[in-house]
Amino acid sequence: MYNHVIGIIGGKSGMGKYFVDFFERQNFSVLVSDKDTKLSNIQLAKQADVVIVAVPIGVTEAVIYEVAPHVKSSGLLMDITSLKVFPMKAMKSTSASYLGCHPMFGPTNSIEGQTVVLCKGKGAKWYGWWKHLLQKNQVDVREMTADKHDTVMAYVQVLTHLSNLALSDVIRKSELPISDLLETHSPIYRLRLDMMGRILHQNPDLYAQIQLKNPKSLRVIGDYLKSVEDWMSFVKNQDDAGFSKRFKSNAKHIGSFTQLAMEESDFLIEQLNRKRVSETATIQPPKPDASYDLAALGPEHTFSSLAAKKAFPKAKIYYAPSITSVFELVKKGVIKQGMVPIDNQLTGTVAETSRCLFDYNLTIQSQFRLPIHHSLSVLGGVKRSSIRTIYSHAQPFKQCHAYLKKHFPSAQLVSMPSTVQALNKVVSDNLLNAAVISSAEAANAYQMTVLEANIEDFSFNSTRFLVIGKKPLRKKARFTNQTFVTSIVFHFSSDAAGSLNAVLNEFALAKVNMTKIESQVNPQVPGGHLFYIDFEGHSDDAKVKKCLVKLSVWSAS
Repeated sequence: MYNHVIGIIGGKSGMGKYFVDFFERQNFSVLVSDKDTKLSNIQLAKQADVVIVAVPIGVTEAVIYEVAPHVKSSGLLMDITSLKVFPMKAMKSTSASYLGCHPMFGPTNSIEGQTVVLCKGKGAKWYGWWKHLLQKNQVDVREMTADKHDTVMAYVQVLTHLSNLALSDVIRKSELPISDLLETHSPIYRLRLDMMGRILHQNPDLYAQIQLKNPKSLRVIGDYLKSVEDWMSFVKNQDDAGFSKRFKSNAKHIGSFTQLAMEESDFLIEQLNRKRVSETATIQPPKPDASYDLAALGPEHTFSSLAAKKAFPKAKIYYAPSITSVFELVKKGVIKQGMVPIDNQLTGTVAETSRCLFDYNLTIQSQFRLPIHHSLSVLGGVKRSSIRTIYSHAQPFKQCHAYLKKHFPSAQLVSMPSTVQALNKVVSDNLLNAAVISSAEAANAYQMTVLEANIEDFSFNSTRFLVIGKKPLRKKARFTNQTFVTSIVFHFSSDAAGSLNAVLNEFALAKVNMTKIESQVNPQVPGGHLFYIDFEGHSDDAKVKKCLVKLSVWSAS
């Protein structure tokens, strides 16, 4: 039974097509008959070793009786409908082996991890073959009699679908637009609305047959209506005690499943929230205008974003796509102030910021230092042992080098444009074998679970940010006890021995303490350099003014 041919009646759409694809992936030969195929149902039944009936419930019985006499006696006849009593009764007319199969999922889902109910008919070998093939593909196989199946389905399908259809009726009659409900829902109610919408998105004939053809439907629906009347009576009579007694009685009957239901629904809510956060993060950002108080490097939830929020807690912040964009917005006067990273204690100066300080000739108005702490986070339920890939920006990888070498020596490190995009990648792709290095604040915003906080190699690390604007902030009397730092950038018009030494000597003569000096290649002058110097003091200080005048002479010489 290994090289047999699979024949699927109704194999051009829905679950029929789904199983055509399934068997072809398993390298079986597949025959298909449908309304518009040259191959008839009877011809298929004569040629195939396994005949699967995958037609609508309303015609299943007729198709089974049509093909049953023609299925090879050594073969298998199987249906995949949602009901089992009448198909199993019809399949008794064949001389072949037969069984009932109900996939508890739709054609838009992967088969792995799904549940399939099997009803034994005739032929243990074929039954074992099909069960083994399903389990090989990680399907959860459940076995029951046809009568038990239809009874269970009256609750699992008939009652569940009916309650969702009734909900859609009530919403329609209220004349409330669905958008009003979606705007104010909590995640758990969104899941309920999703199930209602999922049903209404599909073929009504399918759901009509599930409701109409199940012989248990009327009894279950009657019980449902009686229950609704009881609950309505509690509300009408303001019967708190009756409501609570019925509630507790139902909870007692369900037992420990209530706890499992809480855990599983929490997981689904987390997944839904991650999806929403991911979708929000990919929305086109708004255009910058004067309504914003500050421009900062985006996207939101990066360390630049965190620094901007802490330095300006009441500001309306525009998140620009690059450091250069921040300078551009301030230079054009679109937004009055900008905030950009200038250096990190471990990884040094941010080259783009240094270059923009020279190119845009804006004023540094203040500085802000943000302690940098990194966290390792994963999707809910993912264990440390499952991590195979870690996503982050290049800088956190450098700043957590020792930690990664010790704890994840074999993990693949994937660099992303920002820590937020790393989070978005893991959330949107639902990566269950991956982790992200970011701030704990960003991980929490994306509904990630922080496995370990403060994983950076050096706890003292921080990043310094500059606040830039067109106009300098003048030194005022109330700031007389404050320590000021001034930053300048300059270059020499020509290369000459001793030029830089002469500039540095002016600081010594003026008794101005330098705190930082760096150089970058000046692309405007072949072989030339730009020099960046930070020193203590305000540009309004007399000794600083005198020093700057002399420096202008040297740097222009």
